[in-house]
Order: sequence, then C-alpha cells, then structure tokens
Amino acid sequence: MLSEQELAREIQALMSEKLMAQVDSPDTDLLETGVLDSLTLVRLLMHLEEHFGLKVVMEDLDIEDLRSVRSIARFVASQKRACVAV
Repeated sequence: MLSEQELAREIQALMSEKLMAQVDSPDTDLLETGVLDSLTLVRLLMHLEEHFGLKVVMEDLDIEDLRSVRSIARFVASQKRACVAV
C-alpha cells in the first residue's frame, strides 16, 4: 500500500491533471483558498473513486477529510484499509 506521502503526491497530480487545480502544498486549505467548490468537490470524489478503486459513502465523509491534500490522502488510506478488511 502507498504511504500517506505517496498518496498525497498522487492526489496532487490527479487534481492538477483532472481538475486543472494547482496546489502549492499538501497542507494548503483547499476550501478556504477556493480550490474546491461544490462542483469541483463532486468531480474530485469521482476521480478519487476511479483512480483508487474506492466507493466513497457520503455518510463516511466529513468536510475535514477534504480540507487539504494531506487530509484527502489520510481519507483515501483509511478507505483503502477498510476495503481490504472487508
């Protein structure tokens, strides 16, 4: 399994390629800076599901999970662990 740092790099690249969103740091607040709005958020979740083979359940999602690339990486890692455990 990828480390959190490797996941963060992949997510940053995914955001750049698929959403045309440049993020300077894995800790940049994506909501406060306006990188993620409601439409971009939905598109991001779709790309995360497709890229990482996840099924994001909205009830499992907290807005803090999407605050930064690093928090998204933690969320993806936890979802991947949950998939393996099932």
